[in-house]
Amino acid sequence: MQHRLAQSIQQTMLWFDVFDYPLTKEELYKYLWKPPRLPYHEFVLQLETHLPDTITSTDGFYHRVGRQDTINCRQQQVRFIEKKIRIAKRAAKILRYIPFTKAMFVCNTVAGGYTNKDSDIDVFIIIKEKHLWFTRLLITMVLSLFRLRRTKTTIANKICLSFYITDHNLNLQTIAHEQDIYMMYWISQLIPIYDPDNIREDIFKKNIWAFNHIPHAKKPYTLISRYRVEHTKLSKTIKTIGEKIWGGGYGQFIEQQAKQLQQTRMTLNKHSAQHQDNTNVVVNDHMLKFHENDRRLQYKQQWQTLCQKNGV
Repeated sequence: MQHRLAQSIQQTMLWFDVFDYPLTKEELYKYLWKPPRLPYHEFVLQLETHLPDTITSTDGFYHRVGRQDTINCRQQQVRFIEKKIRIAKRAAKILRYIPFTKAMFVCNTVAGGYTNKDSDIDVFIIIKEKHLWFTRLLITMVLSLFRLRRTKTTIANKICLSFYITDHNLNLQTIAHEQDIYMMYWISQLIPIYDPDNIREDIFKKNIWAFNHIPHAKKPYTLISRYRVEHTKLSKTIKTIGEKIWGGGYGQFIEQQAKQLQQTRMTLNKHSAQHQDNTNVVVNDHMLKFHENDRRLQYKQQWQTLCQKNGV
């Protein structure tokens, strides 16, 4: 167990070092990669005696030896993250009015804590089954109207609408690479800004494979209340009326029209990754994923190289 714990600590720290991100003691335990069975209080007792020589702690943060600069980097990013989550909250307050929108999560670099002031805000949106295309069209139009949506020329602090799935398609293993460490941590770090039906719990249940290597990461999320967006009486009423109007046969006709319109536009982009044999871009009735520059494999290779250099 002692060797496994030391190896787990080192592998975990090397992963987060790829993103220049030091960890607190609590975070290190939460994100341990392939840890031995160990409750938190036992982990705390054994941590210092089993800390690898390549890992040290400074001011409550654990990091690789010689990488103390990452602490200052992380602390500087806090104000960027605060600002971006406030903007995501503004977007969520709008999305709660839109029919068939089930949940919105902040994800990727902002959720991971290693963003920068010029980055956009990646969100992961859950939509009711059979209404993906129409709802995406509404979301795109409305957030564009409020100037919250990212464009090719306006990126910093804008909402990146690049990943939608339906509520019947919550298992993301279909787009995961072999031992997809980035996807595993990505799922565990989802921040539920708007999630009235607690779909985050359903996502965790459907993606139990993602927690086989990071079992401590599967725990309830405590979000500062000022960031969580709840329904108002007005938003719930408007959303309910919209779902009744577009929920039947007429709604399915509109769904097909929205699908045809958007697919026509997509075919004009001849250089899109949707024409390649990978999961960077996925376009179907259950998932719309537009990650043209998906770097999951690149990060995994960086981590594996670090692990090999450090003998783990």
